[in-house]
Amino acid sequence: MFGLLQPNKEKIGRRLKQIKDEMNISFTEFGSRLGLKKPTISSYVQGYNLAPIDVIEKVAKISGRSVGWFYFGEIEEYIADYLTLTGQGELVKEYPDVVKQIKEEFFTGDFKNPGWENEVGYPIEEFIDDCFADFSPSILDRYIGKIVTQQIDKSEKLKNFSDKEKGEALAFVYQEVMDYVEMSGEVKYGEEEKVIRLVEDSISNLAKRGKIEFSEEYLVGRLVNILDDDVETAKIISTLSLNLTGKAFSPLFGGKELIEIFQAMRPALMKLYSEKSRDELYDWFKK
Repeated sequence: MFGLLQPNKEKIGRRLKQIKDEMNISFTEFGSRLGLKKPTISSYVQGYNLAPIDVIEKVAKISGRSVGWFYFGEIEEYIADYLTLTGQGELVKEYPDVVKQIKEEFFTGDFKNPGWENEVGYPIEEFIDDCFADFSPSILDRYIGKIVTQQIDKSEKLKNFSDKEKGEALAFVYQEVMDYVEMSGEVKYGEEEKVIRLVEDSISNLAKRGKIEFSEEYLVGRLVNILDDDVETAKIISTLSLNLTGKAFSPLFGGKELIEIFQAMRPALMKLYSEKSRDELYDWFKK
């Protein structure tokens, strides 16, 4: 009946006791109203045994509470418990609004339908997963970006890098780490040590190469590399000029200003390179 998240007998017992106390009746009277003997209802209330669905439905009808509340508490608690169970506890703790957003989507989302509900009227776990996948990437991006920045700033291996080179290293390392995170799905919010290891590995590889070269699989990385070199920048300007006007460009007799204008795009391109995933770039530059 239930998915990965299972009801907790003790918590259900406490909720049953809360209703019994609110009704101000004895165990005997409580059991009588449910058609149960005192030892049976007592075992449910004390959390020794899990109350079956037919008992919970009767108590829900008497108390006006939902069946889902008896099994899992308020809907926010249910969503938070499920996300915690799947390893997202740190994110939920620091960003409780994610739980509220999932609840809001469940009740008022554009695609609301009964198929989103489980047997007790709460969101099915697949729905929570889908919503979380929409809300969490930006949080994880910021989290990883912060760690990358900190590690780049204090790295002894990059101490001889200029400020410009450190800026390039930041974009490069961040994208390399994010590529791994997105492909592997192994890193969760709060796993700082794991992220630091990935960052340090990337920095070590970068320091060994001694030169930052961005992936040229897509145009963005190719342009970042080209615009770091005056000769290559002049070549691309010349190619563009030939295509648009039929006239080649040459820096032999001036034109340095035009080269500088093209190269001024490089910081923005590096930012774009670090922010966009490989999947997004694939959609931009389909074969």
